[in-house]
Amino acid sequence: MITIRPAKLGDAQRIWEIRNEPASLAVAASQQAIPLARHIAWFETKYFNQAGNLCFVAELDGQVVGYSRFDLNEDHYLNSVAVSSSMHGKGIGTLLLKQSVEQLKSSLPIHAEVRKFNLASVKIFERNGFKKISENKENFYYRFA
Repeated sequence: MITIRPAKLGDAQRIWEIRNEPASLAVAASQQAIPLARHIAWFETKYFNQAGNLCFVAELDGQVVGYSRFDLNEDHYLNSVAVSSSMHGKGIGTLLLKQSVEQLKSSLPIHAEVRKFNLASVKIFERNGFKKISENKENFYYRFA
């Protein structure tokens, strides 16, 4: 049974591990691996010391297997979703995005930037009602309102 819940500070290392998996780095906006200490400091500041930013995790058998971040950018949220590569293809990303949007409970629009070649993420966002609003050579840009 998958549980979607707000992230805790203690989830920072597992989120870092997922973010730095080769499959996640290959589709990330920044493909640089991030040192753990820097990530933990950033995570604490971003999600526990700044109002408006939220992060949710997917948990299976007590283990965090994915995350969905909502970063407040003035008049909208920017969403980022990642699931551990060992859990790809099991519908976790779709469920994680759906339930984290529901738990966000915001009237602000939610935006997402997805690499065009990342077909799994394209499907996840489109299955959850995100509409493509623009694109460039590398990315699709989505909006959920």
